[in-house]
Amino acid sequence: MAVPVLILGPSGAGKTYSLRNMPDDSYGLIECEKTMLPFRSTKRFYRTKDFDKLAEVVSAYAKRTDTIVVDDFGYCITDLYMRHSWGDEEYRDQFKVYKEIGGRVYRFIEFVNDLEGDVIVYLIMHTDTDAMGNLVPATVGKLLNEKVNLLGMVNVCILAESHGGEYKFIVDGKPPAKSCGAFASAEQPNDLSVINRGLREFMGWSGDGTD
Repeated sequence: MAVPVLILGPSGAGKTYSLRNMPDDSYGLIECEKTMLPFRSTKRFYRTKDFDKLAEVVSAYAKRTDTIVVDDFGYCITDLYMRHSWGDEEYRDQFKVYKEIGGRVYRFIEFVNDLEGDVIVYLIMHTDTDAMGNLVPATVGKLLNEKVNLLGMVNVCILAESHGGEYKFIVDGKPPAKSCGAFASAEQPNDLSVINRGLREFMGWSGDGTD
């Protein structure tokens, strides 16, 4: 059984930058929009925004590595909206667009949960603010936000923040950050290798995900 983990933050908060200390062979990377990394690296990655191909690549990675990063998962959602709202693939019933988005996201998280092995799948996303002023993942459509509730489908949500050029992760104490008590401190370094190691130790999984 795998674990999906959300990493949320605005542009420039260090979400992708946190990968810089991860050894290239320790994780599988799928870039949904970017074509380069924000640090010097020879890391190879797959690029797609298609949900079917995304699931296919995640499944293939999971057979070779116990850590997978999808960056930025929100662009898979945006791609569905853009393709089916107008143009050759436009749906006549626009509500059908939101139904498909909600269904695709729900089924993808369930797919991740059902992966075999001690696998962690990090889903990087931008943040937005809802009508009540709460920080939430940037998505498209109320059906996904209110009915599916992506935050409710995961046990771990990490916030990426940047203040005065200093990057950090918040893992608890500031909604929607949550980590089931996996870390002694609510503030952690902007380093995915540290987060990965801490989560694996908490769950009692062998290895630290960086071997």
